[in-house]
Amino acid sequence: MTDTERTAEKSDAGGSTSGRVLRKAGRFEHYFNSRSRLNLTGYVVVSARYTHTSGSSLNKPLLFTALEDVIRRYVALAARFVPASPEGMWVALPVVDLNRVVMFVEKDSADLPTLLEELFVQPLEFLEDMPLWRLVVLRDGTVVYAYDHTLGDGQSGLAFHHNLLASLRSIRDPLLEHAGIVSSLPKDAALTPALEEATDTTVPFMMMVRELSKHFFPFLDRKKGRAWSGYPVQQPSTLVTTVRLLEYTPEQTSSLIKLSRDHKATLTSTIQGLALSVLSPLIYTTPANGQYKYLCTAIPMSLRRVTGAPPSATCNHVSVHFIYHPLSHSPPDTGTALIKESFPWDTASALTATLRDEAPRSAPSVGMFKYLFGKYDDYCLGMLGKKRSAGLSVSNLGAFPDPSQAGEDAQWRIQETHFVQADATLGAALKVNAVGTAVGGLGISITWGSGAVDVELAEAFVKNFDEGLRMLAE
Repeated sequence: MTDTERTAEKSDAGGSTSGRVLRKAGRFEHYFNSRSRLNLTGYVVVSARYTHTSGSSLNKPLLFTALEDVIRRYVALAARFVPASPEGMWVALPVVDLNRVVMFVEKDSADLPTLLEELFVQPLEFLEDMPLWRLVVLRDGTVVYAYDHTLGDGQSGLAFHHNLLASLRSIRDPLLEHAGIVSSLPKDAALTPALEEATDTTVPFMMMVRELSKHFFPFLDRKKGRAWSGYPVQQPSTLVTTVRLLEYTPEQTSSLIKLSRDHKATLTSTIQGLALSVLSPLIYTTPANGQYKYLCTAIPMSLRRVTGAPPSATCNHVSVHFIYHPLSHSPPDTGTALIKESFPWDTASALTATLRDEAPRSAPSVGMFKYLFGKYDDYCLGMLGKKRSAGLSVSNLGAFPDPSQAGEDAQWRIQETHFVQADATLGAALKVNAVGTAVGGLGISITWGSGAVDVELAEAFVKNFDEGLRMLAE
């Protein structure tokens, strides 16, 4: 028996560690776990509406059967995080009770924004006999997969629906009843390696000096001091989040992608360019914002191409790129009428090139967590009351990886898809999250935390962003 396995038989302040140890936790996972346990962040959500060509509904026995298959193949869904000293670990649950994990509600997708706002305000639960995810199923087949960021990145939400759809399509003889108990998991099931184990996160000396200097001498980061980032991080913290959902047809999405490619840009950089164009004049109209010269955008970048994690995996393999753009301090024009003519394609194409170059070599930025020396809680709590790291975040999960099959296997389909992050306390003032739908459309969520930004500005941003994107798609 290894030392780690012996530790698994004991218990500590992090809770009981009984159960089969899957692997040690990574520093990046510890960081997200601290945020969650301190109630500084809420669920990450990826929702999808499931339909059947016959009009059949996604009933409980069928869903539970498919979920059991997914859980048996992907043990992350039957795992819990134990922040045990000194390293922490992931432990397999002996049983997953789907009756406690899955909730069916008498609502449909029209109620989704309100449902998500109610979900986000609920603190995450860390129970010894429960996994780190929940499912809410609406009567129109919309499945809301909500999970702790410790468990996975945004791509992990897409992976869940990809795997669930494949399992639904594989069921030949649906059960009439399912007790909802998933037990006797495969003994050889393994978690995807932690980011620090999957790739080299060694921090170059000059990066370490630069980042530590910014931390201890913030005045050296001159652009950050002059960048708009909404109001300071809330103190006390909040989970209250406003959610706005936007949807675009496959034809509009195809047009946006083509337009982006024609200008040597990606959809992500086009969304960021539009957000910058819309937000700048709104910031300008507030006299108190006259001091700001820049907008800092946080853009998450998937590291799966670097770590080798497949699209079907549940893991946290992501880094973040921060970029500053000058604010346009000119009066706003008449709404979005001039966006198509004056769109900053040079900015969008430059960002595309930057992200392409930065993503493969950005893992060392995650390696900086080594220099917290385990003081994750202190680091997270130290952000309260301070200036936000970004005024805007733009995240794009890309196209939905539909496990396409021919014939009857493809009778289950996925329609609308949404990716939603709350992160009300520590996140950017405004968050724009995009994901492609399985039918080629686009779902975008825009969220902001209570007290992060003026509500009037946020609502105007949503309206003008939506109008601008539809105008670009014409």
